[in-house]
Parts: sequence; structure tokens; C-alpha cells
Amino acid sequence: MTLFYVAVGDAGKAGPEIGCGDSLVATETGPKEFTNQVEASITALLANDAQELGSSGLRNALAASDLEYVSSMVDGDVVTVRLNGAVSSSGTCDDPRIVEQLKYTAMTAAGTGQAEILVEGEKIEETLSSK
Repeated sequence: MTLFYVAVGDAGKAGPEIGCGDSLVATETGPKEFTNQVEASITALLANDAQELGSSGLRNALAASDLEYVSSMVDGDVVTVRLNGAVSSSGTCDDPRIVEQLKYTAMTAAGTGQAEILVEGEKIEETLSSK
């Protein structure tokens, strides 16, 4: 299972560059097969409430959020993930970290090129921009 975490200030060296000069870094957990890979990956990502991923230096921007997986659906090259709960961001740099951690984890699990994350039925970008 592949989960994504944030390398703060890495400027795209270790993975895809996201806002504020950070990178997303893929991490692997044990080889497991699930009926729904998206559910397993997103649930594992949301279950981690630690700010830092061990001693790796990678940051978990989702640590303060209280979200739970509801469902996911793949349509063509887009995976849509529905979550319930509350997103907690500590500012403008955290917003893209949160969004991209979820999107890249979902896209990798689903094998798609795009992801849409909905929180309480609303796009996560809109949820964050209204805070």
C-alpha cells in the first residue's frame, strides 16, 4: 500500500512538488491485498494522527484533521473519495499538503490520473478555502 507524506521545503526533489516549495513522498507499507485498495489506503492514511512519520522527517498534514472514509468510486481516469468529518489546517501552506496527500494516495491506490476529494459532500478545496 502506498501512502503519501510531505517533505517540507524539499522543492520537488523527493517527489511531486506541491505548494510552498514542499514535495510529496510515497511511502510503502507491507504488501497487502484488499478488496478496495482506495478504502484501505485512505483509511490507513487518516488513521495516522502523528505529525511526523517516524524519524523520516516527513510530515503528515492530516494529523490534526478528524476525517473518516465513507466511499470511493472510479469513473474513467478519476477516483472520487467521500469523507466525513472535519478538516483542520494550520494555514495556507498546509492546505495544498492536505489536499495532495489525499489525492496522490487515492490516485495511486485506484490507478487513476486524477482524484476528487469530497468532505461532507463538498470539494476539499472549497472546505479549506472557507476556513
